[in-house]
Formats: sequence, C-alpha cells, structure tokens
Amino acid sequence: MRKVFFWLFIIALQVVLFNHLDLSAYLIPQVFILLLIKLALHINKMYQVLIAFSLGLLLDMFTSTPGIHASACLWLIIIRIGLLSGQDLKEHEANKAEFSVITAGLAPFVYSTLILVFFYHFYVFWLESIGALNWSLWLTTSVISSISALTVMGILEYLSFTHYNE
Repeated sequence: MRKVFFWLFIIALQVVLFNHLDLSAYLIPQVFILLLIKLALHINKMYQVLIAFSLGLLLDMFTSTPGIHASACLWLIIIRIGLLSGQDLKEHEANKAEFSVITAGLAPFVYSTLILVFFYHFYVFWLESIGALNWSLWLTTSVISSISALTVMGILEYLSFTHYNE
C-alpha cells in the first residue's frame, strides 16, 4: 500500500509541479522515471515493459504528448534491463527487493541512474523537437533538465535511505 502512495505521489508531483515549472524554458525535469529506475528486480521483463509503456502513456495523456513519453519509457526500461543484467543483483532479486542505493550500492545505483536519466531527457527532447531541431537548445534543455531531475531523485533517495535506517 505504501508503494502505491509513493507512485501516486511521484506521478502527481510530476504532473502538477514539474510539468508546470515556469522558471525557465530549459528546465523540464522528468522525475517520474525514478519509478521505472527503482522497479523491483524480480519483476518479469515483459511486465516491466508493460509497466513502462503504461506509465509513459499515462504521462502522455497528462502532457498532451502523443506517444513521446511512452516511447521514451519503453527505451528506458530496455536499457535498464541491459544495465542491470551486468550487475550482480541475484540475491536482491531473490529477496524481491527494488533497485536502490541500499540493494545495489552507491556506485552502481548512481552509474545506472545517470545513464538512464540523461538518456531519457535527451531522447524526449529530441522527439519533441524532431521537426526543427535546434542543437544548442536541445542539448541545453536536456542537460539542465537531467541535472535538476537527478537532484530531486537524489533527495528522494536520500529520504528513503534515512527512513530505511530508522
């Protein structure tokens, strides 16, 4: 039940707050992908793909982006599956743990999260501007949004880490 509230909180945070930040045209962090990054390790790969597609489609409905987030979420989960298959997480997979700093360790979690977050932002902003790609705007928006998303994700992970240790 707690995970359901966490998912709803992150989706609401994304839809209500982060999609409507008017601080800059370059700042559009996609924090909801933390839900896909932290998916439980024991979930069947086909279910992971279905979850990613459903979550992306849900965000597409809220943001009026026809298929952009669904496509990006599918690619993200495929890359995540590839990244995590190279890590030694069999014990945590057997314990039905989620992918986090606690289960994977700091370095593997940060490495995987960096790759996935930067990929996702580059891909989404590339798809949004595919007709008239302005390279400097695309690169700037992707990097700034990725860094801001990583900052928020780091705060959320830190809060869950400190809550876990209590």
